[in-house]
Amino acid sequence: MIEIIKEELSKYKDKDVEILINEGRSKKRKEKGKIKKLYNRTFIIEINGINNSFSYSDVITKTIIMKLL
Repeated sequence: MIEIIKEELSKYKDKDVEILINEGRSKKRKEKGKIKKLYNRTFIIEINGINNSFSYSDVITKTIIMKLL
């Protein structure tokens, strides 16, 4: 499952994406950023000039939802 997600995210690398981040307790935040790097267990999204690290399980559990802009 993670390999499939990693493969899909590699298509989004260096492209603008919109990210919906579920921060728990009914708190959600919508941001725009770019996927900068993909690693074995994590990936980096640059949001407002700051690198944010997420895991592939965040995508599986829908902690973050992304779409291409």
